[in-house]
Amino acid sequence: MYYRLNKFTKNPVAMPKIFHLSRLYVPMKYSDNFHLDANNEVCHIINGSMVLHLESGKEYPAGKNDTLFIPSGVKHKDIFKVTKGLEIFTIKFKWKTADKFFAHAAPDCLKTVRPTDKHQILLLFDMLRLNEYEHPEDIYVAEASLAHLLSIAWRNVFSEQKNTISCTGEEKNTFTKMVYDAQSYICSHYSENIGIEYVANQMKVSRSTLIRAFRHASELSFCEYLRAIRMQAAYQLLREKTYNLSDCAAQCGFSDPAYFSKTFKKHFGFSPKDCK
Repeated sequence: MYYRLNKFTKNPVAMPKIFHLSRLYVPMKYSDNFHLDANNEVCHIINGSMVLHLESGKEYPAGKNDTLFIPSGVKHKDIFKVTKGLEIFTIKFKWKTADKFFAHAAPDCLKTVRPTDKHQILLLFDMLRLNEYEHPEDIYVAEASLAHLLSIAWRNVFSEQKNTISCTGEEKNTFTKMVYDAQSYICSHYSENIGIEYVANQMKVSRSTLIRAFRHASELSFCEYLRAIRMQAAYQLLREKTYNLSDCAAQCGFSDPAYFSKTFKKHFGFSPKDCK
């Protein structure tokens, strides 16, 4: 399965630009010779395994549910272990901060991540690979998902030193569980009139403690995560044509349809009325 996306890549918001996605089942042609691409690439192993072999001699093995990044212009081989059910999802993209990211990030920079991050990565790839890409706005949603993935990788690469200065190992474990509990609550109650003060009270912690937990254990702040969950839900409701705009806004925790429309457009780059 292959989706040509060049005609859909114009996006008014500052996010990575996706040029194509492919779902490879028997991708043997890339195993024989070193090759390179003008775009950056991310490979996610749905089933099976592979080894990314760089011309420099470094190798990065990956198995089911692992993710690898390949910078543009880097010669490499994709060595796949061909077994029944081999399936790999790839995205080729351009990103204006790629040079800074890849100067510090290894291809397997997502090999070791927190359980909450791993859960989000798997959800993002489920959303990316199950989308039918029938409309231009589907690509904007895919780019938003890719931006979320890159933010997880960015935080995983760059924030470790910063966090170790002001956060002990015991605090990290506490913060990770606190963020997981808060995110779970958000996913169950995003349609309600909730904010960080309310959720902190429900969890019996202070507002400042919850803010600090998100700062150290999440790539998104509380408000950013709440907004992302609400926007994903709104997009699905609008695609299903179950609710009109006002009702959709209410179902996603917005009392003001005009503010909902403004937030939706800022998040996705197109208005709710353009969601088909």
